[in-house]
Amino acid sequence: MKKRVSQLLAVVLLFALTAGCGKQEDGDEYYLEEDNKLVIYTSHKEEIYGPIIREFEERTGIWVEVVSGGTNELLERIGEEKGKNSGDIMFGGGVDSLEAYKDCFVPYRSSQYDQLDQTYASPDDRYTVFSRLPIVIVYNSKLVFPAGTPRSWKELLDSRWKGEIAFADPEKSGSCYTALLTMIQLLSEDMTEEEVLEKFVSNLDGNVLSGSGDVLDQVIAGTQLVGIALEETTLKEMAGNADIGMVYPMEGTTAVPDGCAIIKGAPHEKNAELFLEFTVSEDVQKLLEDRLCRRSVRKTDSEDDIREVRYDLEYSEEHREEILDSWDRLKR
Repeated sequence: MKKRVSQLLAVVLLFALTAGCGKQEDGDEYYLEEDNKLVIYTSHKEEIYGPIIREFEERTGIWVEVVSGGTNELLERIGEEKGKNSGDIMFGGGVDSLEAYKDCFVPYRSSQYDQLDQTYASPDDRYTVFSRLPIVIVYNSKLVFPAGTPRSWKELLDSRWKGEIAFADPEKSGSCYTALLTMIQLLSEDMTEEEVLEKFVSNLDGNVLSGSGDVLDQVIAGTQLVGIALEETTLKEMAGNADIGMVYPMEGTTAVPDGCAIIKGAPHEKNAELFLEFTVSEDVQKLLEDRLCRRSVRKTDSEDDIREVRYDLEYSEEHREEILDSWDRLKR
């Protein structure tokens, strides 16, 4: 990543370094205080958060403690802790998941707000978008010819694919919950929510994975022929010459961003604000596109290359419990 420090980050650096130092009794030396710390809860993989956090530490002098886990696992933990002995910021998780736990976060509007795509902005600034994540259909390119690949959400409900679909439990995986709601939303003209769930769960034939990371592993191994995954992780596997291909569903797909949210009662709230600003800076957003196979959330004049439909965040939040209850009942 570029070492050039933008005007914003120069201010961030100055603030962080001066705020994190204190004089010893003799007045001649400085030392790092406990306040010069940041605890980050993240559902990102190390390959995503690692370079970003290292650069943040180098530029600011703030030292970071990382607590990693699944999106829903961490959000449940934040909800249970209720600001006591918790982290400072949630880094990762789809904005629909963050919205569902919005009462756990404090409002904060980034100084770069006007430079960001606000399609999925938090109405009360409880989270800030980080990267756009289109959902795709993946297939094993050795076992499934491109012409025979399911090219739509509706085709995934065809009995031809019964027992051949890799998909993780949306009760555990935030991205798979988003994928499930995307399918329901795009097929709502032809069938009810319950019908979509019944047909899809039936086609999974009891094969419900524990995490979204297992989806590509199953498809690459040929254990399952097709699956539903994020564009980002699929592109990385394809770049590594894995035997998979991907298609964008004909009905369209969603590109719901993940985000950052400052935890209510954060012990190091100012440092959390600095980190949030860093995640949407030009440098980090360029890193996402150039090296991490993710789409930037900064505004651009270029046209998108996918047929993107807007994800219904309000419906997702209002019906989350109902949909997951139906899912749990049907998968038994």
